[in-house]
Amino acid sequence: MANNSPRIIDQRPITIQDARGSLTVIFFEATTREDRIRGSKLANTTFGKPLSEESYLEREDFLANLPLARGPGWRWFSLALADNPEHVVAMCKALHRDLLIRDGAGMRHEQGYCICSVVTDSRYRGRGLATVLMRNIAEWLDGPGDATASTLYSDVGDFYVNRGWDICDAFQSTLTVPPTLPSRKQRTKLPETRILTADDLPGLCKRDVESIKDDFQSHDLAPETTLVTSLPTANMVNWQQDRIGFMNAKLLGNASESKGSICESADAWMYWYHDLHHQKLIIQRAKLPKDQSDDVTTQVLAQLFLDALEEAAKWDIQTVTIWNPGPELHRAMTLLTEDFGIEVLSEKREVANIPCLRWRGGEKKPTIVQPNEFYSWS
Repeated sequence: MANNSPRIIDQRPITIQDARGSLTVIFFEATTREDRIRGSKLANTTFGKPLSEESYLEREDFLANLPLARGPGWRWFSLALADNPEHVVAMCKALHRDLLIRDGAGMRHEQGYCICSVVTDSRYRGRGLATVLMRNIAEWLDGPGDATASTLYSDVGDFYVNRGWDICDAFQSTLTVPPTLPSRKQRTKLPETRILTADDLPGLCKRDVESIKDDFQSHDLAPETTLVTSLPTANMVNWQQDRIGFMNAKLLGNASESKGSICESADAWMYWYHDLHHQKLIIQRAKLPKDQSDDVTTQVLAQLFLDALEEAAKWDIQTVTIWNPGPELHRAMTLLTEDFGIEVLSEKREVANIPCLRWRGGEKKPTIVQPNEFYSWS
């Protein structure tokens, strides 16, 4: 965590008047280690489980030193009592995103942030502190933060819609691991794949970013519509991998060396996210085949799904989940159901991890977020 002096963004007292009386707070960026520890201790009360407070603080130190978070990559903001600035009553974090955007002006890279860990001290809830915090965060994003867009993942319905962030697609498909997985002999028509390790990820992420750029250029974009995504850079993908690796090692003393599966012949792969404590395996990113027929594409993706199901079975995980799968992935899941009896449930997420997006200045415009997969979550 940084050791430089705190940066007061809004030195003017912010006073809230309600039925409980008057409450005056200040908004500031937490840049000192002490201020970040105070914020972390508050965040731990809501987001820390199942870690102890000590382990949660250790994790925050660990994450702060990862490439995505270094320097200005990870920003912390707090509301504190004006007459006692060491008493943090609300806080959140902003983690850097590399955005790719295409609109009528062309295609370009821009900077963005993902807002996460929004929390209010339970003793001060119901007094509008989250609203004050998000209003000030929006002002920072539009000004010093220089963010073309920002995202967040909501567990509180449309709370953030009323504060400028618009809800994006939140669909998912869940594949159930069968009691007996298809044998290799049963899937002879499916292509060969191999397991990915951490060493594979940087090169694949670089190739993936270039492939997404090609897809953006060829996308049949309607007039007045903007196409946007958070790019699956190595720093982004590895931040999630290292985060869950820390959690798995701390809680269970174990971590998986396999990071996904690849079909080299079709230039397609999937990364996996092992949440061993919650018994979840999530497809972090699915890179689709290039220049293949529909039948081959379906077979390739079906094999990659089977590899993920095999990985889940190794850890006694019962399901594999993928966010916002497109038609190619749905066809592959249909093949798995028809040929191998794999159960698949496709549904809309209604109450958890709902992606939301806000453009600079709160601008409203037709927007397509694609890809919109788990790798961009924080």
